[in-house]
Amino acid sequence: MKSRERLILALKHEEPDRVPIDFGALRVSSIDALAYCRLRKSLGLPDRPIRVAPQTFINTIEYGSNIAEVEKEILDLFHVDVINVNRVLNPRGPLTETSDEWREWNVNGNLLEIHASVNITEDEDGWILTLPDSSLVPGGKKYKMLRKDFTCIELWRKESPLKDAKSVEDIKEFDWDLFKLRDDVLDGIKRRAEYLYANTDYGLVLFDVGSLHANIGQVLRGWTQWLIDLKIRRTLAEAILDRAMEVLKYNLKKYVDAIKDYIQVIGFADDLGTQEGPQISPQLFRDVYKHRYEELFGYIKKHSKMFILLHSDGAISPFLKDLIDVGLDAINPVQFTCRGMEPEELKKNFGEQVTFWGGGADTQNVLPYAKPEEVIKHVEKLVSIFSPGGGYVYATVHIIPGNTPPENIIYAFKTAYEFGRYH
Repeated sequence: MKSRERLILALKHEEPDRVPIDFGALRVSSIDALAYCRLRKSLGLPDRPIRVAPQTFINTIEYGSNIAEVEKEILDLFHVDVINVNRVLNPRGPLTETSDEWREWNVNGNLLEIHASVNITEDEDGWILTLPDSSLVPGGKKYKMLRKDFTCIELWRKESPLKDAKSVEDIKEFDWDLFKLRDDVLDGIKRRAEYLYANTDYGLVLFDVGSLHANIGQVLRGWTQWLIDLKIRRTLAEAILDRAMEVLKYNLKKYVDAIKDYIQVIGFADDLGTQEGPQISPQLFRDVYKHRYEELFGYIKKHSKMFILLHSDGAISPFLKDLIDVGLDAINPVQFTCRGMEPEELKKNFGEQVTFWGGGADTQNVLPYAKPEEVIKHVEKLVSIFSPGGGYVYATVHIIPGNTPPENIIYAFKTAYEFGRYH
């Protein structure tokens, strides 16, 4: 069975020949660059620079997570079925000359490649990465990478541009066109999607096309301020969300028109949970967000056959029924270590209605620290819970961290492939 067919059947809650596997199709299902270096060495692959995968936020480049672009050799070795259309290594679609320029970066003896537009300076603790200027972040966004463990610290970020807004008029005066998708960016996405659809058998994902809570309210107002707005300054919060919806609908129409014939999954990212519970109450979600997501998801359903994925970290089980009601097809990363996210209960209560995309290995407590035989049992148990009846795509719970032993990564994906076969 071809990978694309396998993915579609799983998303339709049918059992294909085996569970589809994702490793890097979402920036949150990938791997830290230094962990990836060690993985390649353990697999005996030839030495070459490891490319740090660029992320996109509207029309800008982001590098905060410093994740590796997973190469075709490992896609094949791990039997991966799904890729992102904005990949920068083969298999990939056409890139422009300026988007295909890279510079080498030596990190603790490991040779990486990062986009040429990113400036790298060094001090006694590590490296400072300065991203290019953008309309949203004039002067460039900066990150500090610590030499010891490659931990990323955000050194500087433009202040939330609407943090001092007091009235609806202040919201109207903000330049919302900054968030509108440029035609040249969209054209590049379409050409890559068209090429990969015609020339590969992978399932194709376009990820991070929109957000309401995290990348709109929290970015524009600040995390704490936005939560206060939702509770006691509802008129101001609603004005921000109304303008954000205008932009999201503008962008979504462009995405759908351009890629609906090539992409199988379109993904939103909007963190709504914490380790211990939701960030907001279920009733507040219904009052503020549910009808807006219904409008966005409904447009996709009406005008395409694409499946809708939402990435949302944390304890989000109280929101799942409402999200399913408005058309959600798949949820990621299935962070089952959080309160109320027990795998058995998730599958029992929602397994026939939503696809679980993730939940395949605990990247906080198990994958970095367990023995290989413990990883095998861990993955077998999770696959046995989530896979019956379809509705499951294997991926780890979020990015594989830098301190993960390569043998644990290998055993996790080997087990998912072998144990995830349907009979």
